[in-house]
Amino acid sequence: MRKWYFIFLGLLVFSCGEKKTDLSGNTPIKINDFNKIFKNTALPVTISDTSLNNVLDTIVIQRKALAQFVPDSIIGQFISTGNKNKAIIHPLIRIEQEAEYYLLLNIKYPKKNEIVALVFNKKNKYLDFQNITEFLDENKNSTKYEKKLNINREPSFLVEENVITSEGVSTYEKNAWAYSDSNFRLIYFDSNKTPKNKVVINPIDTIQSKNMYSGNYGRDAKNFIALRDNGAANKYQFFIHFEKRNGSCVGELKGILNFTNNSATYTEKGDPCIVHFSITGNIIAIKEEGNCGNHRGMKCYFNDKFDKIKKSKKKK
Repeated sequence: MRKWYFIFLGLLVFSCGEKKTDLSGNTPIKINDFNKIFKNTALPVTISDTSLNNVLDTIVIQRKALAQFVPDSIIGQFISTGNKNKAIIHPLIRIEQEAEYYLLLNIKYPKKNEIVALVFNKKNKYLDFQNITEFLDENKNSTKYEKKLNINREPSFLVEENVITSEGVSTYEKNAWAYSDSNFRLIYFDSNKTPKNKVVINPIDTIQSKNMYSGNYGRDAKNFIALRDNGAANKYQFFIHFEKRNGSCVGELKGILNFTNNSATYTEKGDPCIVHFSITGNIIAIKEEGNCGNHRGMKCYFNDKFDKIKKSKKKK
């Protein structure tokens, strides 16, 4: 009888030790327990659109649980706004480095999987994130489409996409991200794709423009800055879009500006991008500082000047 008592006690202790981490977000989680749900992976490793299902985890991380280690405002940046209630967060892999470690998330939407990399220092402080790539369900098992994510030992995250068009033409696009100098940077881009001739939508176009500097400044339909009223006379909403290098390098940025005289600076907590604005007469000039790689291609910058576009008079 005494023997069975100790066996039972041993099983009880073992079962308590194997207690699963509560990922509902309703209870506090220790960071080390949270990290254990990610499989530690040796590099290099490749994840493709066809093999992704083989590395997926069935564990679901609720947003409230993730928010114990990553600011909720940051989570809102890497989960698609229109699908935030449909996003299911799964752990993918963990990558240990000497000075930091990476947690890769698979965010499952109804028609795609998106890979997001989070980086932490060795004191478990969140540092930065990057949406690395997405795999669309419609491309699975296609003989004319291939996409893969190669993670090397640095690590850098190289995404390669190869497509055979309906005309039989082979196209490719390669881009690589790496965490360096306190943020993720686009370190490589190459493509033989012909830039798409798509219409650029100005998301603040319908907002009133009665303040002194409000209006549109631009060179053409794909290179412009829009300023709109945002309450006080010196406060503005802005939207920038530009396309350089024959459309192969694109930049977009949207935010709030507070002008002092004729100058203002865009800066947001958690975003390493800083852009200075100045207006002289009818000309607006922008100059980039810091790193705006999350908002533009690798080989083009937020450095330009645009003339104010005169409003067309309404016909009576």
